[in-house]
Amino acid sequence: MKTYRNFYLLGFVLFLVSGLLRPAYSQVLVKEGPKGFECQLIGRVFFDGGYFINDPQDLKNSFQVNDVRLGARIRFLEDWEAKIELGYGDNKISFKDVYLDYKIGTHLLRLGYYYEPFGNSRVGTANFRFMTSATADKVLGNSRKLGLSYIYDYRWFNFMGGIFSDGDIQKSKSVDQGYSIAAKVVGRPLMSDKKLIHIGVAPRFSSSADQVRFSGGMPTDLLDKSDNVFADAKVSQVINQWKLDLELILLYNKWYFQGQYFLNHVNRYGIENYNGKGGYVQAGYMILGEKHNYNAATGMIVNPAPKSLELLCRYDQVNLNDAGIQGGRLSDITVGLNYFLNKYVAAKLNYSRVMPGNTSPMGGEDFDLIQARIQLSF
Repeated sequence: MKTYRNFYLLGFVLFLVSGLLRPAYSQVLVKEGPKGFECQLIGRVFFDGGYFINDPQDLKNSFQVNDVRLGARIRFLEDWEAKIELGYGDNKISFKDVYLDYKIGTHLLRLGYYYEPFGNSRVGTANFRFMTSATADKVLGNSRKLGLSYIYDYRWFNFMGGIFSDGDIQKSKSVDQGYSIAAKVVGRPLMSDKKLIHIGVAPRFSSSADQVRFSGGMPTDLLDKSDNVFADAKVSQVINQWKLDLELILLYNKWYFQGQYFLNHVNRYGIENYNGKGGYVQAGYMILGEKHNYNAATGMIVNPAPKSLELLCRYDQVNLNDAGIQGGRLSDITVGLNYFLNKYVAAKLNYSRVMPGNTSPMGGEDFDLIQARIQLSF
């Protein structure tokens, strides 16, 4: 069954690729007036390279094509919109965002497969300020889930909340998936052209399987997930989980600041409950360009205008040692430089100092990583 599914997905990808072979103006494939039907081709591809310095695995260097995406946005009957996006990575084709929206004024209903309103990953890899999201976000955030959400968008305020399956629809006919309830509230006491105060709070509850796992590694996409495990906690006898995400974003002229703190509390049968925690702070300055861009509808920082040059720094930490479980501590300091050549092409350079704790599965020696990326997105 899995072979047939991959066959159909590949056929869909080939159909989308054929659209790429048309002239650039054909990115909008079909358009029939404001109340008609519109289909727009979307996609991205990253050309990555990196060099590992004194790492415990002696990896030396790696050059790859990562995060290949193709899909379409479909708008119809004025109030309806759909997104279908597939990705190729780790030698397999997988679903990315696949959902249907119905919008009435400032209210929106969303049904499908997408990120819960928790963590920063839902901003999309093309809009990451660094080449990857923070390790704390990867370890304690969430993956895409199948669910139904209600979203309210107002100038000073956002609410996003929904109920989701807690399973993995990428697995064939997965059963006994459980459920999760997630919400996010964003307030903006100050929002002008170059000034912003954004405060976000996102709680999440899930009924979990008997055992859950939290794991993560260095901030890179150059390794398979199974080879990038510098913090790893396996928690058994689970009743349920509670998560909390606290978020702050500040913009002032050419300056940018963002911080998030994650707390994951796992209730367990008959033994000590488990708490995993982590967070990051990052700051940026626009060397060339007027400002950082902010999408009020999603509450996310997005890419600046073409010809912008951005300097960034991030400190990231996750701690999975608790309740007798030695999951490890991991932190890193990353400095980044981004240049946005035009609307579609960007170049990124990251230097990271990775600092595993003594209980890390890969050992406690610090090491360094240099990465570069040419990014195409449309």
